[in-house]
Amino acid sequence: MWQGENLGYSAESFSGRLNVLQFFIFFLLGIISFRIISLQLIKGGQYRKISDENRIVIYPQPATRGKIFDKNMDVVVDNKPSFAVLFSRQTMDDEEVKNVITKVARLLQRNDEVALTILSKTKTIPGKNFSLLKIAENISKYQAMRLAEKIPQLPGVVVRIEPVRVYKWGASASHITGYVREASLDELSEYPKLKAGDVLGKNGIEKQYDEILRGIDGGSQVEVNSRAVQKRILETVEPVDGDSIVLTIDKKIQTALSNHIQGHIGVAIAIDPNTGGLLGLASYPEYNPNIFISGLKNWSIPYLLRSEKKPLWNRALQGQYPPGSVYKMVTAFAGLESGVITSQTVINCKGFIELGKYKQRFRCWAREGHGDVRLSDALAHSCDVYFYEVGLKLGPTKLNEWAEKFGFGKKTDIDLPSEEKGLTPDKSWKKAKLHQDWYDGDTVNMSVGQGYIWTTPIQIAQFTSAIANDGIIFQPHILKKIIDAQGNVRFENVPKIIRKLDITAENFSAVKKGMMEAVRYGTGKNAKVVGLSVSGKTGTAQNPQGGDHAWFVCFAPSEKPKIALVVMVEHGGGGGEVAAPIAKRMLEEIFDKKSKPQMDTELH
Repeated sequence: MWQGENLGYSAESFSGRLNVLQFFIFFLLGIISFRIISLQLIKGGQYRKISDENRIVIYPQPATRGKIFDKNMDVVVDNKPSFAVLFSRQTMDDEEVKNVITKVARLLQRNDEVALTILSKTKTIPGKNFSLLKIAENISKYQAMRLAEKIPQLPGVVVRIEPVRVYKWGASASHITGYVREASLDELSEYPKLKAGDVLGKNGIEKQYDEILRGIDGGSQVEVNSRAVQKRILETVEPVDGDSIVLTIDKKIQTALSNHIQGHIGVAIAIDPNTGGLLGLASYPEYNPNIFISGLKNWSIPYLLRSEKKPLWNRALQGQYPPGSVYKMVTAFAGLESGVITSQTVINCKGFIELGKYKQRFRCWAREGHGDVRLSDALAHSCDVYFYEVGLKLGPTKLNEWAEKFGFGKKTDIDLPSEEKGLTPDKSWKKAKLHQDWYDGDTVNMSVGQGYIWTTPIQIAQFTSAIANDGIIFQPHILKKIIDAQGNVRFENVPKIIRKLDITAENFSAVKKGMMEAVRYGTGKNAKVVGLSVSGKTGTAQNPQGGDHAWFVCFAPSEKPKIALVVMVEHGGGGGEVAAPIAKRMLEEIFDKKSKPQMDTELH
């Protein structure tokens, strides 16, 4: 029987090859098992998140921003429904994104330049492809319907209704309300709670109380397919509306201030001397906050952002000016309380004083002089020489001490953003800043509100209020209370007294007498209102950069003040000729007093 050839295989050889094969199989199984464990357990959460993001997108629903009311519950800022278009690029490549954006722009009847702008915007937030970017807002109902019909062909596009701001008082309260705009990339980095497309308060009350007004956004979990087209809503969380703000502002007063400061580059402030609450604030030029809702038009950009008139600048808080003669009341109180003068002290004004060995002359505004004057006369006629002499008797240290008591040289801490603090100079400041000694001429200048001293109109309002109420320095404020959507009071503001000045009733009476006479027959007579007693003071502040600034401060009624008023016109000229008549018209409107032609029969 044939037994075949010997193939050279042995039992031992076959067993060795089998072992190698088994080892190789187990090695492969080990690698596969390790990879499965790695994917499922170690990196499972990471890949699950990626998987979820590919199919589930969070579509936020913005909360309705809280309203803003005046003290009488008149609506200052409201909301209205508006159509907006949002886009999430998700997993689309650049070409797909470009195609979608081009279609959207055509449906909205926007040109190619707008399409390119929108396209560039989609690339500004790297790594956040699932974020919704607002690419159009305030579109018409017709445009919204056209887009909605094409949604299946527009992956990543969402059309929704969202609330937008309506500034009911428009430009007249622009520096009070401020405005809102979509948060910039820098602001998104600064405020982690914000997300792309969120609006943020940019100025005024909108900025100061942004977190209170903003509310809490809601949203929906939406399932989408691989083309980013919505399939179904998985879960919805309703937004929580923001709380509303009630201001101390009075519409009637605000309207009067805005109406009569228009046409003048300057500011008007009305404050309640009994509480420190702002009744009105108007800075001119103003702007209409509503233009920010639909986006800035081309012509608006250079005007608002680059205009030399600075319409976005709140002169009441940010403007710093020499106070001029309205500062003479500080010198008066300092002299009276320090004992260097009394209300009956007589000083002779011959039109100038001379200082130093070179007989440098410091002139009174009245070149012929005022003759012998007492304090009330000096305030009524704004005699410079009288206050030069008082300032020299006091010296710079005492003058500074009283300026600081009245709040000069530091912020009032009013609840509005961007306040400046002004400057009350002294010997050390001049030495450090200008490397010069302090001279008597510096003291003379400061005694009448000139030289190196700078103040803000809100500081002057606080100062005038303190005279009206006999020495109570209130912290100016604009918030009256916070209420929720149901009208329940969440917080009520209480007037804050910073300090009470220790000034005698006799000395207050002496200064107030001079202010009353200033309006009756003095430099402030152009602010006289028939049927209303007004106490005031004019100021004409010399300005190294241009024309004189015109000031007028007052309170009324004189016997029991309800309002302290400040009017300042940049480069306006004389306070009595320019600012006082503006204040007169404001007071007439506020107190319902009609002007009647009359002859001034009052004589000093």
